[in-house]
Amino acid sequence: MSLAPAGFERALAAQQAGRVDEAITLYRRIVARQPGFAPAHFNLGLLYLSRNELAEAVHCFEGAARLRPTAADAWLNLGAALERLERLADAVLAYDRVIGCAPEDVRGPYNRGNALLALGRMNEAEASFRAVLELDEHHVDAQWNLATALLGQGQLAQGWEQYEWRWKQRGLDPASRFGFPLWAGEPLAGKRILVWREQGIGDEILFATCVRDLVAAGAEVTFAATPRLAPLFARGLPGVRVIDDGGWGDETFDYHAPIGALPRQVRKHLTSFHGEQRLLVADSAQASRWAKRLGKLGDGLRIGICWRSGLSTPERDRHYSRLEQWAPLFQLSDVHWVNLQYDDCEAELAGAEKTFGIKIHRWKGEDLRDDLESVVGLLWNLDGVVTAPTAVGSLAGGAGVRTWQVDVGGDWTCHGRSQSPWFPSLSVRSRPYGSTDWRTVFEGLAGEIEQLAARELVVA
Repeated sequence: MSLAPAGFERALAAQQAGRVDEAITLYRRIVARQPGFAPAHFNLGLLYLSRNELAEAVHCFEGAARLRPTAADAWLNLGAALERLERLADAVLAYDRVIGCAPEDVRGPYNRGNALLALGRMNEAEASFRAVLELDEHHVDAQWNLATALLGQGQLAQGWEQYEWRWKQRGLDPASRFGFPLWAGEPLAGKRILVWREQGIGDEILFATCVRDLVAAGAEVTFAATPRLAPLFARGLPGVRVIDDGGWGDETFDYHAPIGALPRQVRKHLTSFHGEQRLLVADSAQASRWAKRLGKLGDGLRIGICWRSGLSTPERDRHYSRLEQWAPLFQLSDVHWVNLQYDDCEAELAGAEKTFGIKIHRWKGEDLRDDLESVVGLLWNLDGVVTAPTAVGSLAGGAGVRTWQVDVGGDWTCHGRSQSPWFPSLSVRSRPYGSTDWRTVFEGLAGEIEQLAARELVVA
């Protein structure tokens, strides 16, 4: 490596002190004067990456890698910047170079596996995570992501075994939560079992479809659910005692089971799904209230929309579309659009209305996040839902509403199929692998909704 040029120590000191603007200015001067000095390119790339100036970061890391092609860190950071730009296929190639430079470094195959997961290339992601585990069998995140890759391919028996690594990832031991045994698949006839909720409400609804299997096996089931879901489950799961999470008091049972462990025992194969019945049953008063409200909209389909998660970060946002990309849908006639996005999204809704000259219906005072009794009453009165892979998809699918999930192709819960085995009314429309363009997804979906509208007109 060439000697550090004048000003490099000063630039490094500014970088270490957090004086980012000053450090960037100094490194840019060095790169202009001495373009063959790789550390300046690399450090400048790190600064741009920290400010989310991704195109500039890619340029810098490409320069560093060109000058020092065996430097694994240059390729690793190049891959990270490319991922954040959604250039996932290029990121995979960068991680391939990491593996070539440092075959014992788990970061290469691990990051490669994550990029492949995001691309929906589940079998290749599986191979990458297995390569990590050959180097470090205790790599908890690789073990957990291997579960996602296996489940995404429909390899359920092995995938659910791997899924138990979620507890290691959280540093928890579910077996120690109660003084009675964790259920491990023992016969349940005549036994009392406590099923308790875990994770988010989307997963809770998904896995609650397994509770009926325990009843069919002869168990006396108590289901400790998220309080805002409990009344819905009580109506949709006859024969099951549904209580609020934590409401078991001092009761004892023969077994307990976290709800995410149920598929390990009762969904070992795709043939283990039963064409699930509607799980979320609306309260009649709520259903009637929404029927009257939506009836005032007039003729035409009533389609609910949710376009992203309520938790917005640059990393998460690249998995979701933006409302301005829904143009093919919003150009349809004879459709009433109904908002199901459950956070502060008024600016986005108003922007879409102005851009497309449409009305997206929403009602003040409705709590779409926590008042799930009202949400399910609304869903029961919709003709369909278009949603990102969020809890709204599970709510709509659990309520038996025709649901189109639009995603980037990496959702494992459909197990490699375009139709959800968990919710027969939910189908998936994914972006082409490696593409960042949502247009083909929404154009195809617009055609389906237009055909549905035409059929409804004929029936009417």
